[in-house]
Amino acid sequence: MNGNLCEKCGHEMVSISDTRPIGMTCPNCGWGWATTYIEPIFLDDEDYHVILLSNDSSVSIIKIISEITTHNYIAVKKMIENAPVEIFIGKANEVKEIKEKLESTNIKYKIEPEFSY
Repeated sequence: MNGNLCEKCGHEMVSISDTRPIGMTCPNCGWGWATTYIEPIFLDDEDYHVILLSNDSSVSIIKIISEITTHNYIAVKKMIENAPVEIFIGKANEVKEIKEKLESTNIKYKIEPEFSY
């Protein structure tokens, strides 16, 4: 449960959009809300490149890089050995999540072009 309940019927609300937080609606009664404000990160159309700089191939780092790249253990180990190597290309909102994962484990990386989020 996401904690957002309909003011009219008490049913759980669902997001209007999977890609942008623009509002919610009730699948039970149809009541909802929307906003015209969209955070700049969701409007940023730039493709960002996440580049792994670390060549530390500890199990915990391999696990995180594997989650990001969806590659298996052996492929990720080779990627790490060849660092610096690109591990992800995506939009700002996706890259922000990856940046947070990498920072939480002190993995050395860089993002190109400059990432301001």
